[in-house]
Amino acid sequence: IKEKKMKNKMNKEVLELLNEQIWLENHAMYHYLNLAVEFGNKGFSGISTYFFNQSEEERQHSIKLIKYILDRDEVPTIPQYNYLEPYEETFDVQFHFENSLVQEKKVSEQVFKVINGCRKHNDYTTENFMQWYVAEQQDEESKFKDIIDKLKMVGDSGLGIYQIDSELGGSPQTEETPG
Repeated sequence: IKEKKMKNKMNKEVLELLNEQIWLENHAMYHYLNLAVEFGNKGFSGISTYFFNQSEEERQHSIKLIKYILDRDEVPTIPQYNYLEPYEETFDVQFHFENSLVQEKKVSEQVFKVINGCRKHNDYTTENFMQWYVAEQQDEESKFKDIIDKLKMVGDSGLGIYQIDSELGGSPQTEETPG
């Protein structure tokens, strides 16, 4: 008879915080997917590609969390979405990047909530797992800040925005495969 190795059950509060993290990662995925479509429709193929890549990256972050929870013999909560509502934000390149930075900061705040929950309940395994997200969020916020700085430098210059669009479409993003 094969005996299943018992794993330590995760604290319910930590599990709830991880599920909230999944929700935020999924929300970011759909946010970026929506922006990819909007920028593509406006002719910004490079920025569209950038946001398609961002969307996929957020999906991978969700999957990484889901697999971790499953590995801990827990059940993740998969968010249910209906994004068929009309999207009614004014099109403004810089605004969309600033709004995306706000989105990333919300994700970072949740990462820190998860870590604080882990510390409160002595869940060192999950805290260690979440350190990858700390580094990832620092990178994400820095990336958006750099793009926003460039957009501020070029202002309304069509040539400048064209150059940024070209740069963002030409730089493939590599992401560690969730495991």
